[in-house]
Amino acid sequence: MNLPKKIFDRKVKLKYENTIITGPKRVGKTFLVFNFLKNFKGKYKYFDFEDYREKDFDIKNYDLIIFDNFDFSIPIPQIPTFIISSKNIKLPNFKHIELKGLDFEEFFAFESTTNVNQCFDKFLRLGNFPRIFSEEYFRDEYLKETLELLPYNNTILKFFFSHIGEKFTLYQIYQILKKEIKISKDSVYNITNELIKNKIIYEVNKFNSPKSPKKFYAYNFAFKNILTNRKNIQFTFENIIFLELKHKEIFYKDNLTFYIPEEEKGILVLPFADEEVVKEKIKKINGIKQLDIITISNEFEIKSQKFKVEVKPFTTWRFAE
Repeated sequence: MNLPKKIFDRKVKLKYENTIITGPKRVGKTFLVFNFLKNFKGKYKYFDFEDYREKDFDIKNYDLIIFDNFDFSIPIPQIPTFIISSKNIKLPNFKHIELKGLDFEEFFAFESTTNVNQCFDKFLRLGNFPRIFSEEYFRDEYLKETLELLPYNNTILKFFFSHIGEKFTLYQIYQILKKEIKISKDSVYNITNELIKNKIIYEVNKFNSPKSPKKFYAYNFAFKNILTNRKNIQFTFENIIFLELKHKEIFYKDNLTFYIPEEEKGILVLPFADEEVVKEKIKKINGIKQLDIITISNEFEIKSQKFKVEVKPFTTWRFAE
């Protein structure tokens, strides 16, 4: 195996220990291993279980084994091993790294420009797959190719990727999908749960109301642009913000895009907010200590007697975190 000429550093680093790296296709799992190998002095062997030509599984006299797309068809060796999987699984005695696509800070570090606003425009257009920096790909074709590679019902995938940020119950989704394809309610529920488990999509519940419609977001917000002509910067921008949040528990409320209970913080995502719009929205918000209003480029001061308010452009908010 020859390492690529150009390998960018991710925030996550591998160590020389048993590690399983999970995450959806194209988020950079294999390149994370390449990054480790470029400075590794030992002898290693790489196996790709999606390459059916691979027959020789001789692992003697190696310091490190790498199993890419591992299907557990052979025993795990008793030497340090990296396992790469698109399924979100854990193994005893293995460190677990759950990899996502590039966050904006990583994207900006990979970019050649120092203009953060130009970089965000590119991020918005291209999405968060690392490979766009290492090879010449047409973005739309690469996204379409990735969509076809994901091992799930294509119609269900397209529904979720086309409707990021919108509110649905699973039963509503089933009612919509059964008009397009022959599918059972149980199948829709099971596939949705599998997509959530493997971090293809994320669900956000309404705070203290688990039976209310949920909001869904994609692991790459750029999928929406290749699947629908209904361009909606609001929902795409929401998806970007959601992926940047590092909190374990994220909800939404009627008047808040996101709510983080551990900090009693509300987030309003308003791409093109102006002062009058913000003032009206603030009147309807209660039960928080802080409100972050995130825009694409607007910035101004708003006062509230109920809670602290900050209006910030995305790039300011992101690098202040």
